[in-house]
Amino acid sequence: MAKRSCANTRWQKEQRFCLLTGGSLTRGVFFRWTPVVRSQSTDAFPDDSDAKETQRLKDEETEYENDIKVKILDAALGYVDISGWSKEALAQGAESLGYPSVTHGLFPKGGVELVHHFYQRANDRLSSELPSDIQEAHLDPLKAKNDLKILRLAVEKRLRMNADHIFTSRWTEALGLMAFPPNAPSSLKLLANLVDEMWFHAGDTSADFSWYTKRALLATVYKSTEMSMIQDRSDDFKSTWEFLDRRIDEMDQLRDCPKKLEEASVVMKGFYQTALNVIGVPDRRKME
Repeated sequence: MAKRSCANTRWQKEQRFCLLTGGSLTRGVFFRWTPVVRSQSTDAFPDDSDAKETQRLKDEETEYENDIKVKILDAALGYVDISGWSKEALAQGAESLGYPSVTHGLFPKGGVELVHHFYQRANDRLSSELPSDIQEAHLDPLKAKNDLKILRLAVEKRLRMNADHIFTSRWTEALGLMAFPPNAPSSLKLLANLVDEMWFHAGDTSADFSWYTKRALLATVYKSTEMSMIQDRSDDFKSTWEFLDRRIDEMDQLRDCPKKLEEASVVMKGFYQTALNVIGVPDRRKME
């Protein structure tokens, strides 16, 4: 009885997966079909309990689909060096997990979804590991100018996470995909969240115009250092980290000039707030 129950559960999962990818499974063989639109009477849901059950099933299907997508994206990252940030890499990742190659249809935007997945994974890793790195470096966010030292540490750590793809020249391809107009809003959102996370760990508590200036300046420092890194041929990216040191020094000099900082803040506030609104990034200060 237990074996039959397990078999039925596995069969249900396989059929559910096929529904997500637009096919059917008969005796372990995958078939594709053309969807047929059928009308349904509104009497099919006579009360709230049926509607809630329908919503529950929809939520369950969405969760199941997202789980599959994350697994495929994680697996596909192992094929980026071979196939690039592409549908081919997604198909190879799916096949490595036992799914049919057509599963890449779950990613309508193609390879950029793989780029964004890698970017978010790296951001999450930085958020998780940075506090212990700050502690090991004996940096107290509350002490004067330690915030810039923390930012210096955070930018290098995050950029080093791209190193493997820089060595294979795949990161240049990734930057191109992220800059493509339809993909730019999602890409900017990832960058905005990244620099906000860095400032958060650096102890920023500003509530004036400088909040926008700091994030816009750090985003500029991060992206310019990233561009330096993809062209750097020095040992262990030595030239890149020297470039980063100069950019951090410039941030420090700007902070020591209140008038210049105030002027920059007025401009940056409008620019940065508009960008946040366009890409839909929530203000951390309003969430706390």
